[in-house]
Amino acid sequence: MIRISGFDSYFYLQWHINNQCNLSCAHCYVQQRRPQLSEADLFVVLGKYTAFLNQKGIKGRIQFSGGEPFLSGALMPLLMQAKKNGIPTRVLSNGTMITPELASALKQTGCRTVQISIDGDSSVHNDLRGSNAFERALEGAVNLKNNNITVTFMMTVSMCNHLSLRPVYDVSRQYADRFSFSRLVPIGTGSRMINDVLSAKETRRLFKTFLELRSDDTPPNNQISRPMRDPLWHPYFKRCNPYLLAGCSIGYNGICIDCDGTVYPCRRLPIPLGNIMREDLADIYNCEVLNRLRDRDMLKGRCGRCPLRWQCGGCRAIAYALKGDYLQEDPQCFR
Repeated sequence: MIRISGFDSYFYLQWHINNQCNLSCAHCYVQQRRPQLSEADLFVVLGKYTAFLNQKGIKGRIQFSGGEPFLSGALMPLLMQAKKNGIPTRVLSNGTMITPELASALKQTGCRTVQISIDGDSSVHNDLRGSNAFERALEGAVNLKNNNITVTFMMTVSMCNHLSLRPVYDVSRQYADRFSFSRLVPIGTGSRMINDVLSAKETRRLFKTFLELRSDDTPPNNQISRPMRDPLWHPYFKRCNPYLLAGCSIGYNGICIDCDGTVYPCRRLPIPLGNIMREDLADIYNCEVLNRLRDRDMLKGRCGRCPLRWQCGGCRAIAYALKGDYLQEDPQCFR
C-alpha cells in the first residue's frame, strides 16, 4: 500500500547541547549526566547534520535543548551558524534564564520560537520544578514576546497536574502564542513518578478537555494556537486517511542527539543508536532499531492489531518506559 506522509516537510533534530540545568524537575527524563562535547565538537555535529540534510535533499530544523540550553555559552554561536546554513531553529527551555538582554540577543540569531515548560499554576509548577520557577518563566515569556519571538507553553501531564490543564491554558492566553501538552514518560528522574502516569480513561478525558478549549476563544482577542501532536489524536478523531502515514514521527522525520554525541530515536526513548562523532548520521538513520520502528506492522498488542497503526503508532517511549519493549502497545491508548 502506498502511503503519503502526514508529517511536516522538515526533518528535525532535537539537540541537547549541554546537561547543566538550574532546576531539579520531578519529571526530568535525563537518566545520567553525560560528558559534554566541546564547543568545537558541537560545530562538527552541526556540520554533519547539515551534510545529512544536503545528502538527502531535505529541509531541516533544529530544536536546541539541554539541560537548560541558555546555560551553554555555545548556544548563540550555534544558532548563528545554523542561520548561515539556512536551518530554522527553536529553543526548548524552562524560561527562567531569559532576561530582556538575552531575548534581544536571541532575536539577532534568527531564532523565532522558544518553547517554555509550564506545568500548572504557580503552586503546582513550583512544586514540580522549584521555588519561583513559575514566576521567572512568565518573566522570560514576556521578554521574548517583547522581542517578537513566538512563545509556546508546553505542559507535561501526569496525575499531579492533569486538572491544571485549563488554568495553564488561561495563563498561555496571556503570555504565549501556542499551547500544547505532552504525556509524562517516566524515565530518568521521572521514573519515580511511574505511578503518576494517567490511565487510558484519564488520558481520554484529558484529550476531551483540551479539545473543548478550542472553542473558548472569542475572536479577535486572546486567540492562541493549540497544536495537537500526540499520535493518539488520530484514533480520538477517528477520521483517518488509510493512505496517510501519520502519528508518531519516530524513525521518519526526526532524530535526537545528546550532549555527548549519542544518537537516540527520541530523547524519551533512551536506546542508543550510535554516536555522531564516530559514525555517519546517514548510517545511524538506517540502523536496525529505526528500521523496526518504521515498520508498524511489527507493533505488538493492541497497537499491532489496530487498523489505525499507520496513522497513529502510539507513543513508543511510553511503551518502553511502562512495558520495557518499544514495540509494545501504548498503555494509555483509549481506542
